Amino acid sequence: MQEVNASREDFWERQERIYKSSYISLGLMIINVIIFIITTTVASDLFEKGAMVTARVVGDAQFYRLFSAMFLHADPQHLMSNMLMLALAGAIVENYTGHLFFIFLYIMSGLIGNMISMAYEIRNSLDWLSVGASGAIMGLVGFIVVWITINRKRFITNRNVLFRLLLLGAFVMHACFFQAGANTAAHLGGFLSGIVLGIINIVILKNDKVMEGLV
Repeated sequence: MQEVNASREDFWERQERIYKSSYISLGLMIINVIIFIITTTVASDLFEKGAMVTARVVGDAQFYRLFSAMFLHADPQHLMSNMLMLALAGAIVENYTGHLFFIFLYIMSGLIGNMISMAYEIRNSLDWLSVGASGAIMGLVGFIVVWITINRKRFITNRNVLFRLLLLGAFVMHACFFQAGANTAAHLGGFLSGIVLGIINIVILKNDKVMEGLV
């Protein structure tokens, strides 16, 4: 019994250390919340000016929308859902990759997700207004999936870890693919970006560390 308790204490100590050192993840959450407060109070016009609108990006060369839309959210539920996913996945991935690669992964996943969404809209003659950080967050999920796939033997005998992963996976799938109004194209684009960057970081660059927070 003492060994079990010690193991649990060690796990939560590692969790605390991981979250205390995840400056980029915390900063992104704070920025998203501040921008949401601003766009719903004193500067509501920033929402329309920064949202992802393909006609504006292509027709008016407003390419900044590919980036700015990542920091805008439609309502409190949308914001809280994305920030919860960022809190769950962000600190784990940031601790594993380091701050610089993490922010690169996050931004690139969001940008590519929005570009995939834009291509899908053009191909299908659609006219969407898209906002949210979930494309970027799905990149983090894609990265985690690569690590889990490579290290899958770690989870076969660890039911507690496997259960946490299944819960996280179910939450992510619902929030990003089955929630009303979800931009599946952007989510899929971000997810695939995370997989590619995960392969680069873990396989090609041989980052074989343990992903603390998962195990």
